[in-house]
Amino acid sequence: MKKRNFAHFQEIPSVMNRLLYFVLTLMISVLGLNGQTLQDGIKQLENENYETALNTFTKLSNADGKNALYQYYIGEVYYALENSDAARTAYNKGLAINPKCDECRIGLGKLEIDKKNLAEAKKQFESALKGNGKNHAIIDMVGMAYLYNKNPQAQQALEYFTKARDLDPKIVKYWIHKGDAHVLADDLGAAMTAYEVAVEKNKNEPETYVKMARIWNSSGKYELAIEKLENAVKLDANNALVYKELYESYIKSRNFSKVIPVLEKYVALAGDDIGAKVRLVKFLCFQAKDYERAIEEGNKIIKTNPEQYTINRWLAWSYAETNRAQESFNANKQLFDTAGKNPEIKLYASDYEYFGKASAKLKKMDTAEWAYKKVVEQDSSRQLDVYGILAKAYYDNKDYANAEKYYVAKNNLKKLNNSELYYLAQAQFFNEAYSRADSSFAMVLESTPNYAPAWIMRAKCNVNLDPDNVNFLAKPYFEKYVEVAEVDKAKEYVKKNLILAYNYLGVYFVQQNDNTTAKSWFARTITLDPNDATASDALRILNKK
Repeated sequence: MKKRNFAHFQEIPSVMNRLLYFVLTLMISVLGLNGQTLQDGIKQLENENYETALNTFTKLSNADGKNALYQYYIGEVYYALENSDAARTAYNKGLAINPKCDECRIGLGKLEIDKKNLAEAKKQFESALKGNGKNHAIIDMVGMAYLYNKNPQAQQALEYFTKARDLDPKIVKYWIHKGDAHVLADDLGAAMTAYEVAVEKNKNEPETYVKMARIWNSSGKYELAIEKLENAVKLDANNALVYKELYESYIKSRNFSKVIPVLEKYVALAGDDIGAKVRLVKFLCFQAKDYERAIEEGNKIIKTNPEQYTINRWLAWSYAETNRAQESFNANKQLFDTAGKNPEIKLYASDYEYFGKASAKLKKMDTAEWAYKKVVEQDSSRQLDVYGILAKAYYDNKDYANAEKYYVAKNNLKKLNNSELYYLAQAQFFNEAYSRADSSFAMVLESTPNYAPAWIMRAKCNVNLDPDNVNFLAKPYFEKYVEVAEVDKAKEYVKKNLILAYNYLGVYFVQQNDNTTAKSWFARTITLDPNDATASDALRILNKK
């Protein structure tokens, strides 16, 4: 299945989970947002309790409608929830309240980067930076907008993080952000150096240890990662995201005995908010790949909160990844039925792909084809991939005509690889298109001349093209098969094909009145199977002559 746009942030927290966490210290210390209620809202965001956080910021905005920053935070919550339209509305509302809300302009710029409108994003950033040439907080926020989005730009982000750091190197977050940019640029050494400097500046910042742990995890050094995360827990025992990372590290290191208490702590910190529980299921499925637990937790939510339709998405994924096609099909169908009643519900290419996979395994190929065509409608870059998937699915379901159709369609876009070409040839053979099959097997042999299965299939094609052995078209292919396959004659399927070849060649030499050579071929069959009737009867007759 295709990953979302955040896939290249394996070593740094995803945008949806961490962007606001990066902002919070700067917003409090630099921008002077010191109200306790605001801090409560930020902490809720930090712990991914988004619905509660949204309520907090909305109440603050209602109480003080002239403070544009509340709208900025509301926009950030919506961005974290992947609701770009609502985020844009909030940022624009902030600008309507205060046209000088630079944070809101940066938020709008970030949305433009998501759409790959880099020129428009730059205009928003330049407007925000106007008059802020020495404002390291705003400069850093521009760097964050370049980095923490769906289409990250590491080099531009590094440029702004470096400027912010040079203006005030004491601020730990600038070093952390710089490290994140190096991670995205695949310069893990420079990233670790930046994080180490951050530790030197403040040994009590748990975020730094989380980032270092992610680098160790990416290198497969899970114990070192766990050491960093356990240290972060000691620094902040109520940081939900630290527990989230620690849970994932325990899964990766197969330290399952420690998973449950950490998971329960994460859920407790996320609160009773149903949205937090839904995100937990998404995390279990999409990131931790703990599919069994995702199914368990997902079904609990469906029973108590059936309106949480997205749970069916993660159940469909999890059932598919645990080879339960019928359950995956049912969960996806429920998702589609709900979406059909509500045009505001967005379906993704991955939803259709998992539905297609389940349908194909259940031999519902009409549904599978419909679903995979929907994948292409949403992401045209997947067309080549989808043609290959449908071709193999039809092949596995023994619908060889449609298998050939999609292999040919894929080949028209890009030359098939040898494995696909072989399946095409097999489909043509089983569809009794022996001439086309023979040509396809011949193409396989052009790049792999000693591939025995293709030689025996060419022989079988030509047997069917010359069923009465008028021209003995299969002779050279049987001979070549014997040459390349006899080394593996102990294998049962090879033995079976060798007997076919030996007997065919024996018959050929009988027709040529070369009984001596004919007997030698039938004798080879007897060495492999003393009870082979064809060879035994032929030798009995030939020995009488």
